[in-house]
Formats: sequence, C-alpha cells, structure tokens
Amino acid sequence: MLLPKSRLRTQVLRVLVLCSFIGLCSGCGDSKLAPVSGHVLVDGKPWTQGGFVNFKPDKAKGNTFGGEPIGEINPQGEYTIQTKGQPGAPLGAYKVTVTSTGATTPDNTNPTTETLINRTYAHPDTTTLEVTVVEQPAAGAYDLKLSP
Repeated sequence: MLLPKSRLRTQVLRVLVLCSFIGLCSGCGDSKLAPVSGHVLVDGKPWTQGGFVNFKPDKAKGNTFGGEPIGEINPQGEYTIQTKGQPGAPLGAYKVTVTSTGATTPDNTNPTTETLINRTYAHPDTTTLEVTVVEQPAAGAYDLKLSP
C-alpha cells in the first residue's frame, strides 16, 4: 500500500528531524580535553615521594563535569592529568587535592595510611589549590605549590 504524498512527506520529515536530533546529541556529554601537566612542589622543592593529584570540578564556578581527572606524581615531582583513561581534562575550574601516603610494603599488601603531605590539600573542602583548565595555559599554570 502506498502512502499519500502528504503523509509520506510528514514521515520523511519526522525521520529527518529525528536523525538531526540524534546527530546533535551524539556529542552531548563529550567534553573537549585540554592537556594538563605540572609539578608538585613542597616548600619550593619537587615532591619525589609519589602520590596523586585529583581535579575536583568546582561547581560553584560553573564546572558541572561529572568525572574526576586524576594524575600520578612521578619521582621527579611531575604529574599529567587523565580523564577516563584519556590524556587531559575538560576545560573549567577545579579544586585540586594532592595526596601521598608513601611507599607500601614490597608485596603491596600493607599500604600505609599516614599522609606525607599537609592534610589541608587532601580534601576539596580544605584545599587552597585551584586551577582553571584552559586551551592555551601560561607556562607553569598547573604547577602546584604546597606548604609543608
């Protein structure tokens, strides 16, 4: 059975609108990731004891990203942020936490819970560290300067 022309046009128009909507929404939730790396400095010296840097989206400043970019601090005191396994972080404002509990036992069965870094930096409510991820940051924009 053939559809009348007006009904056929309506069906085609609905399909086109639906396809356009799906095409627009296929990018929804995708955030552009900008490269983020820096140094963790404690009292002006590179932090060589390892640890982690977490970027907590600052909702008060409009960052509604639902994930949490993270980076591991290497023995030279450097970190590189990743988001969901991809290098970089979405653009926006973040509160930054830094944690380091030092080495675990050789067999990794008894990790220490004693923090080696000032506890102020371990929680988003107490940290004084903030960064804004941008497409073209100034040199050293993501360096984190901690006090002992």
